[in-house]
Amino acid sequence: MVRTADAERGSITCSHVGCGAINNLQTSFHFDENIVRGLPGFGQLTYLDDPEITYPLRFGSNVIGIADSCTVQVTRFVHNGRCFISRRHCTLSVTFDKWTGQLRYQLQDGAVDSITQTIQYSLNGTLLGGALLKKTEMIDVGDGEIITLGGTDRFRLMHYSIAPAMLETYKVELDFNPDRTQ
Repeated sequence: MVRTADAERGSITCSHVGCGAINNLQTSFHFDENIVRGLPGFGQLTYLDDPEITYPLRFGSNVIGIADSCTVQVTRFVHNGRCFISRRHCTLSVTFDKWTGQLRYQLQDGAVDSITQTIQYSLNGTLLGGALLKKTEMIDVGDGEIITLGGTDRFRLMHYSIAPAMLETYKVELDFNPDRTQ
């Protein structure tokens, strides 16, 4: 426990005999997760072969593929008479990181089947920046990174960035934590 006098002073003086070291208390904070309720968007995917084609993302799980049941239903792009994107190709999850105050984007190959509750992987793989994702891998995707579906169709992920002024209004100060002393 932090005593009231220590909290007001902003430090704790060590009580060990002969020590007297001063440990400064560090305040901490996080951002209220309700901030996502007022956001106008959650990022988008842009098809690199035609930048006019964009796909908006939603908060939560975005199943990307050509099936009608996908959250992000992409066009069935045909190359030499063949489409390389699976019906439910991959999943891009958009979550809020309360410690950084920004949205987090995580990609994995395949999607969970709603009936069997198992992951069904894509036939031709999902690549991030040219590296093939392993079947069980979930990886963070940076702003502007390239996601390739089926080894052929490339999309640029554009994050939605929350303005610092808006973040300030959702800042939650935390009490002093004795474990966070210098």
